Amino acid sequence: MCGETARDKASDRGEVGNVGRVEQIGCVTIYEGDCLDVLPEISGVSGVLTDPPYGLTFMGKAWDKGVPGVPFWESIARACLPGAHLLAFGGTRTYHRQTCAIEDAGWLVRD
Repeated sequence: MCGETARDKASDRGEVGNVGRVEQIGCVTIYEGDCLDVLPEISGVSGVLTDPPYGLTFMGKAWDKGVPGVPFWESIARACLPGAHLLAFGGTRTYHRQTCAIEDAGWLVRD
């Protein structure tokens, strides 16, 4: 059964702060927006699936000049419940930098 958090109730009332659109699909809540704006607004996250920038300067885009550092992964951890899982996609040439940042932010890295 899906549980409703205070954050979900606030979203239903239109009180979404820096969060863009909020979509509820069954027990899953999808938040649209810049993660650094959205993460401080939510809590109680049990799992995270993310595809962050790979740091490959894809098509010369400014947002892909580096992999997210420790503060990014710490922000995710603050929004999560203890024991939450994180699945992060990464580029083959830069995944090692991402993995180090994730571990340095306090996450347990598992194979």
